[in-house]
Amino acid sequence: MTFVGHSNPHLNQGEHTAEINGFTLHYTVRGAGPVLLFPSPGWGPAVGSYIPMPGLEERCTVVYFDTRHSGKSSGPEDPGQYTLEHFVADIDALRIHLAQDRVFLAGHSGGGHQVLAYGIAHGDRLLGIIAIDAIIAADDVRMGEMMRRINERRTQPFYLEHPAYIDNAMALMSGTGAGTQPTIEQVLDATGAFYFHDPKLAADAFAAMEFDDQVLAYTQASGFQSRNLLPELPRITAPTLLIYGDDDFQCDPVSQGERAHAVLPTSQLEILAGAGHMPWIEQPALFAAACDAWLERVQA
Repeated sequence: MTFVGHSNPHLNQGEHTAEINGFTLHYTVRGAGPVLLFPSPGWGPAVGSYIPMPGLEERCTVVYFDTRHSGKSSGPEDPGQYTLEHFVADIDALRIHLAQDRVFLAGHSGGGHQVLAYGIAHGDRLLGIIAIDAIIAADDVRMGEMMRRINERRTQPFYLEHPAYIDNAMALMSGTGAGTQPTIEQVLDATGAFYFHDPKLAADAFAAMEFDDQVLAYTQASGFQSRNLLPELPRITAPTLLIYGDDDFQCDPVSQGERAHAVLPTSQLEILAGAGHMPWIEQPALFAAACDAWLERVQA
């Protein structure tokens, strides 16, 4: 396939808004090729933190968008309107707004949860899916693997230099710490090192991100990200690339990536060495190569 651009003004390079499902959705268009929709994770971060994504804009017209109540998008002040089904409906409404019969989807973490759920519901509207360190099943298997990975960090140099870090972080994560409900920034200040293979990258990476604590409260109340997708993944018919950092404690490649790949016949699993929850930051060349090779094969 050869794509040189789009005549649709909604797909002109730059920032746009769309009125969908009762709110104003903000999105940014970059790159050239078939349209790829890229939602923010849904629970608070703005999508601007993901621009640019290595390996995507070279082959696709990437539409990065802020999900409801995140970033520059508005959203209802009703926690009942932040279920996974609402986010899936928003993806489809944006696809219709952009006048696209079929699209690629990509998403990270909670965004990966969204795009896989979309694939389960609307496989005939997809060219393919790239799920990056996606939440598949927030179950006991995942919790056991998370705790194992956290405890393994105790002998690593950064944590030996900061001996109280892990215990303080786990107290906050379990809700046993004193004080009121922490903000997203407070949680990431206390636990951010866990998200990276190189924990020293955490401070700068999270400082560049924007968060919305209100939408976090709404999504927690609605149970967003709580659905176990494993039994439904075989319904996905679109080609699917699963990318995980080998040192991701949050959405690890064992309880999430390998289990997803085992039940999803259309999937390819790439585990990137030396990367945590954000592999495009820690291993941009490996990440770009994985996306580029997969997109080249699927588009061919």
